[in-house]
Amino acid sequence: MKKKVLALFLATVMVVPTLSACGGSSDSGAAKSDTATEESTSDDAAAATDDAAAEDAEASGSDEEVTLTIWDWDEAHLTHMTEWYHEKHPNVNFETLVVSTADYFQKLQSAVASGSGVPDIILSEMGYRGKVFDLGILEDLYQAPYNVQPDDMFDFANKLGAGPDGQLYGVEQQICPSGFAYRRDLAKEYLGTDDPDEIADMISDWDKLYDIGKQVVEKSGGKVTVLPGTTVLLNGILINQDVSDYIDGDTIDLTTRYKNVLDIAAKFNQAGILGKQEDSTPALNNSYAAGEVLFYPCAPWSLKWGIGSNDPEGSGNWGLTKAPGDGFTYGGTSVSIYSGSENKEAAWEYIQDVYCTGDGVKEAYEQFGFMTGFKAPYEGTDSYFLTEDGQYDEFFGGQKLADYFINTIAITTEGQIQTKNEANVRSALSSVATQMTGNPDMTADEALEALKTETQTLIPGATLK
Repeated sequence: MKKKVLALFLATVMVVPTLSACGGSSDSGAAKSDTATEESTSDDAAAATDDAAAEDAEASGSDEEVTLTIWDWDEAHLTHMTEWYHEKHPNVNFETLVVSTADYFQKLQSAVASGSGVPDIILSEMGYRGKVFDLGILEDLYQAPYNVQPDDMFDFANKLGAGPDGQLYGVEQQICPSGFAYRRDLAKEYLGTDDPDEIADMISDWDKLYDIGKQVVEKSGGKVTVLPGTTVLLNGILINQDVSDYIDGDTIDLTTRYKNVLDIAAKFNQAGILGKQEDSTPALNNSYAAGEVLFYPCAPWSLKWGIGSNDPEGSGNWGLTKAPGDGFTYGGTSVSIYSGSENKEAAWEYIQDVYCTGDGVKEAYEQFGFMTGFKAPYEGTDSYFLTEDGQYDEFFGGQKLADYFINTIAITTEGQIQTKNEANVRSALSSVATQMTGNPDMTADEALEALKTETQTLIPGATLK
């Protein structure tokens, strides 16, 4: 790369560090220069100083001028991290655009179809991640020159970023292994304790939570429920547990994959022990502060966007515990490189620093609570994830949230491989959950038939079981 420094700020301006394969950055070479000055002739010293300066330039990112294009919906993170990176690498400039999650995929499709305007770094929210992967426009990060190794990441992160033929199309923007957030005041009143380990034992399977749900509704006179509503239970939690490779091309085994899921959802729905706060509604947002619901699905991103932003006065009144059964993924966003980008090297360097194992990972954790899907930053007794207080630890009663997410929840969490058909099945499940909400008497068998009907509509050529 020829080196020229030019600051180009469009919507939001940010920066990217130079790393090699999600590892550490290169040494500056300053110590080498000092040693050469003391022990060499003046000519050798000058040469050594020149070498050190070149190394310093490389380490600080004084490389050829490059502009990376990124679309994102999290303006605060996008702005901060690109500015942070630009300070370290002034040759790397950014053209950024804030695009809502609802509009992102359609805008990306339009750019791909036109053959221009596709961002260098592409984000994919879980609802349409498989459709983005299916476009055939993403680099395989397992291959050279990226060379990510499966053992570098948590297993669920490998699967969430996997293509249909074993590719790695994306790394996690922040991991999404999930448990239950709970209100400590309600836990003490209805469970007799707010200790996360004791609560985990009390709700270790869905039958136990069902029994507690009936008790809570009875004791509260129907004012408090254990979970917000049917769509949250089904779409946010159950469909992300007990994952399996149930899709083989256009052959989709819905019965094996989802019969037990729908059994649990129908049982809770028919018993009337779920709230009326459905997924992605103002009623759900308002319920956090209202004290109407005991448990909510909670990933690391939920600390801010679910609890903190909706119950700003609730500091100290929240806790995190395991959900019934195993951990589950909840939401999540992948970060990928556009295969047609002219700036793949710079894009990968930025991704490594901010999302993999670089200094940007620590910065994103301290500023926003983001947690990487790569294992290395969590290793060792001095890991900042495990030793430093997280942004929401105090809000959760002093609980060490990163430690709990990694060492209690993530170890039992599996990821569902994302494909175009997986995204369509999720859309079908969302429709079924809405139907169940409107018809509390719907049985699991009826819900399964509805799922097959909805899936067949979205995937007309599919063979369903």
